[in-house]
Amino acid sequence: MVSVIADSVFVFWLVVNGLLFIHVVHEFILMVRALAVRKVPEVKALEHYPLVTVQLPLYNEKFVVERLLQAVVNLRYPADKLEIQILDDSTDETSDLIRIFLKKNSSTGIRIVHIQRTDRTGFKAGALAHGTTSCSGEFIAIFDADFVPDPEFLLKTIPHFQRPELALVQTRWLHINEEDSILTRAQAVMLNTHFTVEHMGRMKAKSFINFNGTAGVWRKLCIEEAGGWQADTLTEDLDLSFRVQALGWKFEYLFDVGSPAELPSTFAAFRTQQYRWSKGAAECLRKNIGLLWRSNVSATAKVVGSFHLLNSSVYLLVVLILLLGPAVFYFDRADLIAIPNHEYLTLTGASIMYLLLVIFFVGHIKASAKKLRAVLFFIPSLLFYFAMTTGISVYMVVGVIEGYRGKKSAFIRTPKFGSNLKNATGKNYSASQKNRLQTAEAIGLCYGLFWIGVNFFSFSTITLAYGLV
Repeated sequence: MVSVIADSVFVFWLVVNGLLFIHVVHEFILMVRALAVRKVPEVKALEHYPLVTVQLPLYNEKFVVERLLQAVVNLRYPADKLEIQILDDSTDETSDLIRIFLKKNSSTGIRIVHIQRTDRTGFKAGALAHGTTSCSGEFIAIFDADFVPDPEFLLKTIPHFQRPELALVQTRWLHINEEDSILTRAQAVMLNTHFTVEHMGRMKAKSFINFNGTAGVWRKLCIEEAGGWQADTLTEDLDLSFRVQALGWKFEYLFDVGSPAELPSTFAAFRTQQYRWSKGAAECLRKNIGLLWRSNVSATAKVVGSFHLLNSSVYLLVVLILLLGPAVFYFDRADLIAIPNHEYLTLTGASIMYLLLVIFFVGHIKASAKKLRAVLFFIPSLLFYFAMTTGISVYMVVGVIEGYRGKKSAFIRTPKFGSNLKNATGKNYSASQKNRLQTAEAIGLCYGLFWIGVNFFSFSTITLAYGLV
């Protein structure tokens, strides 16, 4: 009887590992595509500058708002062809800081509109939709509060819209505070992989990519044709991206154009951001998977797009593996698993980690300007990222399940603190949410670190497959 239970648990554990392995193989294929040579379509110099609106959705950003505004007014573009919309939903002193800045910079020659709504209906999506109805630009650039756009941003992106089929130009995120802590280094590993492996791989596969919510430029017509910004998911950027591309519009990703931004500097801020992204992706899967498969895009684009929408669901697999791991480890050491050659089957799980290491390494190094420092810090940053992901996995699963069930929740902004880390202490911002699950997360973090240790000190193929997952 015990042997039957052991075999059943092992088979289920192996199936879950197999599903995770399929996900990792998909990421590996994207990496191979990302490394292939791709020539970005050449663009001619602009003969006539189109009218561009820069939208800045803000909510209580007192520590970074002046930095953002100064960077935006420094954008190199004809002043008579540039409009700035400050979409200000703030309830703190941010609005006063904006008014002071505008008074000091009234002679820029740029049309700057400070828009304040009476309520936060629709949160960020609602603010963008409200601004889009009144903006003058043929093209709309969007920046979140923690970004510091390069002065040449518009001159590097707008010329690409001479391609009439192009709906969006997305740029790569750079990290102005990457070297502040092991937390920010770990986030940089994750984001560099996304912007190098996933974005580039999907572009080269001629599949859907997504607007990342900021540091990109839209053709206004495409937003309107796809039904505009909608607030029924927490990732309005991913939602709109799929609706627009399903209509046949194309996106362009510019890896060589970087947009500096601030990484969350506290674990609470990081968790808030990841929860919103994970739940929002699940909501987008629920909303857009049918639209994707009914569209006229290629079969490859439909498959890759499905994996894209399923990304946050990987947390479900991670939690199952974590829960089953101790039992499988015990059954293996006690020789209770009767399945012939079961240890060879677990090599699938081990392969997951080797592939992930390659993917993360290539993505991080390719996106890092300081290659030697990137190599030196890669392994500790990656291990911390795995442990950190384990720690928040329970909370992420809650979000994913709520997203699939259609349970709605408020859009919780990611706190930004600027260059002064002291701003992150005290009561300046509160990233608290219901169901914080701090105890479970702390246990999960220690759990991940423990199994990383077991992986290195055990020669069992079970722990080899399980230890870093």
